[in-house]
Amino acid sequence: MHLTPRERSIVALLAAGHTDAAIAAQLDISVRTIAYTLSALMDRYAVTNRFQLGLRLGEESAQQADPDGPEEPGPEQA
Repeated sequence: MHLTPRERSIVALLAAGHTDAAIAAQLDISVRTIAYTLSALMDRYAVTNRFQLGLRLGEESAQQADPDGPEEPGPEQA
């Protein structure tokens, strides 16, 4: 699933430790918009809280960065 630019901005700021109020002020949107956006993301990813959402988004990001999964270490790395 792809995130919209607004969703990406909100998630990035949350991951950086900003509060909903700080994010709203920085993006010039309401705190309620933050809540609605996160609620929609939680529904889309079938999770029940922000922590689970963060885990799912991190998991998805890792899969997109390496679609083939981790490589097995070669004999020189073992």
